[in-house]
Amino acid sequence: MCLVACGSSPAPHPVAVAPQQQPQPIPHTCSDAAVGLERATKGVRSPDTTVFDIMRDRCIEDRWSFAAIDCFSTMKEGEVGLCARELHDHTRDNMFAVLSGGTADRGTLAIARARLDAMAVPIAECDRFVKGVSAVLACEQMPLETRIQLGNDTADFWDLPEVLPADAQQRMASACVESLSALQQHATSAGCMM
Repeated sequence: MCLVACGSSPAPHPVAVAPQQQPQPIPHTCSDAAVGLERATKGVRSPDTTVFDIMRDRCIEDRWSFAAIDCFSTMKEGEVGLCARELHDHTRDNMFAVLSGGTADRGTLAIARARLDAMAVPIAECDRFVKGVSAVLACEQMPLETRIQLGNDTADFWDLPEVLPADAQQRMASACVESLSALQQHATSAGCMM
């Protein structure tokens, strides 16, 4: 008798399939940030000027954060101040110095407004004053030179440390309330809305 072994091969073991990895977005570079700055500031620069090379170099040399690079890479016109908040004070000052250098008066005004928009004043009353100044800078009824000086002086003066003693905060808050009231009166007399 002949025995023939019949049968089948053993059942295959299931093969583990690795979960598919979502492709990681490629991080933006300093060149991307410089392109964003070039694009977003074209309305405040002479048509024959560029900020690409110097902004790329500033980004590399000042070691901008990934958050700042990403913000500048994707920003739209008018968002320079928002993205500038991602930079350290000294780095932000370097960037604004480049952007305001040699620009026409309207460009200087736009940079002053961006500087104000980038500020985070630690006293609520003073923050309202700075935002009020930023709003007044858009008022065409005021002379351009006055608005430029007001914007730059405010940005220079109200760049305060993050922590102030309580008594200094109270004095500053009172001064800001008075300053905002005077600004509102001045704006109203010039025919500006705040």
